[in-house]
Amino acid sequence: MIFCLASDPTQCRTINPMIPDNEPLTMSSCPIAGQIESAKWINDHPKYELQRIQCTVGKRFKQQGA
Repeated sequence: MIFCLASDPTQCRTINPMIPDNEPLTMSSCPIAGQIESAKWINDHPKYELQRIQCTVGKRFKQQGA
């Protein structure tokens, strides 16, 4: 997921949430999980707006950004 500051859209952060292993992630469930996780992230970071969600099934990522 890519979040950018509402006041400066050139300042963005890439966030790759970790989905628990007991919650199987498929290409059909990924967009729903992404919406849920992005809502949580925006709640904690209200100055940011969601710019993009991309689903990648079968890979685990670490959180990136400042």
